[in-house]
Amino acid sequence: MIFACSADGLMLTSPEGTVLRCNPALAHLIGKAEADIINRNIREFIDVDTLVETSESDNAANGDPPPPKNGTVFCANGMGLIVPMAHLAVPAEPPATEHAHLTIVYIVQAQSVQQAQTEFVSTVSHELRTPLTSIKGFADTIIRAGDRLDASQQRRYIGIIKDQADRLTRLVEDLLAVSRLESRKMQLTIRALQLDDAVYRVCQNLADKSARHQLSTKIPPGLPPVWADADRLEQILTNLIDNAIKYSPQGTTVTITARALSQRPEFVEFSVNDQGAGISPDYLPQIFNKFSRHDNPLTRQTEGTGLGLYITKSLVLALDGSISVTSSPGSTTFTVQIPAATLEQQAARGLTLA
Repeated sequence: MIFACSADGLMLTSPEGTVLRCNPALAHLIGKAEADIINRNIREFIDVDTLVETSESDNAANGDPPPPKNGTVFCANGMGLIVPMAHLAVPAEPPATEHAHLTIVYIVQAQSVQQAQTEFVSTVSHELRTPLTSIKGFADTIIRAGDRLDASQQRRYIGIIKDQADRLTRLVEDLLAVSRLESRKMQLTIRALQLDDAVYRVCQNLADKSARHQLSTKIPPGLPPVWADADRLEQILTNLIDNAIKYSPQGTTVTITARALSQRPEFVEFSVNDQGAGISPDYLPQIFNKFSRHDNPLTRQTEGTGLGLYITKSLVLALDGSISVTSSPGSTTFTVQIPAATLEQQAARGLTLA
């Protein structure tokens, strides 16, 4: 009953690879009737040679299902679909000595992944199209009517083209960062760092953007250093402080606070607070999602990729830290906790303070 009703694909094969049973879900995915699959070799339909075989006892020992691995299903129309699947050895009945196999094709998971990928590509295409439209439009205007434009108009149009090109660059850099994070290819050099030095450098780098805001830092002396990658720590701080500046009214204060945690001495906490419009409670759970942007008057006036907070959270997690957000009208605070580097830990690792 479970075999027939499962939404995921199931195929039972003999030790020689002959298909003994195939459920309707997998037959539909392959594009053939079940009767046309039975008694054929599994390799006509599934590339099982690339899958890691697991035994039923290996998984039963800890109660876990077989771990999925991407494999290829060959469909009747000639297409090869790459989907997560598992190849499970099933103990043979005596007097047989060789294992039969149960192949599980995770159709439901594959559909979810495919939908997420489709939505991601659609969103990226939209984000790319907006600046490209502006660049093309103003470039065409300069080419067609350049001799009729005065110097100030030409400078303004060229300035718009440059701004939109910069926007494209930021989007591409964010997409590359997302790709590296999700493929776990981002290299980290962890060492003991002084948090106040990192905050100072980021505030200096954002000096032009923060000219119409007050930046206030509250970092006590003697704060333990932190275990972090220098570039990634500054990227986290930059994303949070830059967001606080962008999404709060001119003349307001952005406050960066840090403290040691008496109840969790193995961590150092820092927070970035702004005096903006706040984030609605309904939207808070989505704030760290990809391409997520809160709809309020300030965000509508401010360009952004919607990837900054997703990248920020991913970087914090990569540093074995945590991030949270609280918000009310007139106040939003992002709080980060990352591992502290005590003198004892530094001595044990033979490290020096950066």
